Amino acid sequence: MEISKEVLVGVWSLDEFIVHRESGELFHWPGKQNGTLIYTDNGFVSVAQNREPLPNPTEEDKKRESNFYTATYELDLANNRVFHTGLQSSVQSVIGERMEREIKLLEDGRLWLSGKGLKERVTLVWSKVNK
Repeated sequence: MEISKEVLVGVWSLDEFIVHRESGELFHWPGKQNGTLIYTDNGFVSVAQNREPLPNPTEEDKKRESNFYTATYELDLANNRVFHTGLQSSVQSVIGERMEREIKLLEDGRLWLSGKGLKERVTLVWSKVNK
């Protein structure tokens, strides 16, 4: 199945959150991840992600307990890209930033997004919520 705006629009639930370390390691953040991704038909996107608290979090873990932003989006389907331009965010530097994400639809119908996170490249895999 090809990605299209019609497929993209809707509510998605986070399945996987992977950090690509500079060393090449694929790092999964500890703790249960929760997230919601919403694309609207009129060009807005909202991302909310949090993690259950860890018993003995490191300073870095404390910074990664939650993340959210709202943005506008533009699709570049010919190049398998979506661009999010931040409107509001839990991280000040995201506001006004145009963030590029590679985008594809996996064979099982899940949405795969990958791009530069706050520090490293991140990949998130989402399942469509059918309600």
